[in-house]
Amino acid sequence: MTKKATVTAHDIEIGLRALGLKEGSIVGVHSSLSRFGYVEGGADTVIDVLLSVVGNSGSVVMPTYLRNPNEVDLTAQERALGITWKISKLPRDPRVELCWTGRIADTFRRRKGVVRGSHPTHSLAAIGPRANRLVRGWHELLELDGHILLLGVTLRNCSAMHLAEEHVQLPDYIKRKLTPPPELSEKYPGDQWNIGFGPYPDFLLMEGPCQWRGIMKLTTIGDAVVKMTRLRDLIDLYVEYLRRAPEAFYHGCVTAGQQ
Repeated sequence: MTKKATVTAHDIEIGLRALGLKEGSIVGVHSSLSRFGYVEGGADTVIDVLLSVVGNSGSVVMPTYLRNPNEVDLTAQERALGITWKISKLPRDPRVELCWTGRIADTFRRRKGVVRGSHPTHSLAAIGPRANRLVRGWHELLELDGHILLLGVTLRNCSAMHLAEEHVQLPDYIKRKLTPPPELSEKYPGDQWNIGFGPYPDFLLMEGPCQWRGIMKLTTIGDAVVKMTRLRDLIDLYVEYLRRAPEAFYHGCVTAGQQ
């Protein structure tokens, strides 16, 4: 077995500063604690260093998406219709429930001074002078000219990339794959169900272009590859690629377009 790296607070600070994180930075963080190896002090150490580096004038926001125990298995017919998941809704309280976006995020949302948004399934949590604004959605991080920090994870985890879809007119054969038929809305009313439908865009494909264009910085901290990019640059580049070849990001739509 490969021995895990031991990571200290000093190691984390050196890595974050090497990426350009600094006093006053506004940053959205996606993370995996286990990717680092063994972190002395665990998730709290990562959070302590993050807050120390951005300082009192900086702000940090993390996804704290809810773990919902009510996910229901799909039937073969539902899968054939294009449903990817379905969750029966129960009253939710994002202030107290666990999230599935990692140990660091779940520890962060419990911190004194952290504000958590009220979205029933996809809440954000933030701290700092911009916290109340940032928890409204990833569009606020974009408007504040913030950065995305990936701690041991990839762009596949970067929910903010959906913002690019607002600026692209997708071909009809893709839109059809992303639009639930009316009968689904009737069978699964929105006040009772959350329904996933259609192919999910493959954000990971943008990691190469981001590095080629020089908008993503990389370093290693312990066993983790850590990356940072300005969100505005990321969205602009993704829009460019999505307009050029949307079918590359929506797997399963090419055949539909050729029929």
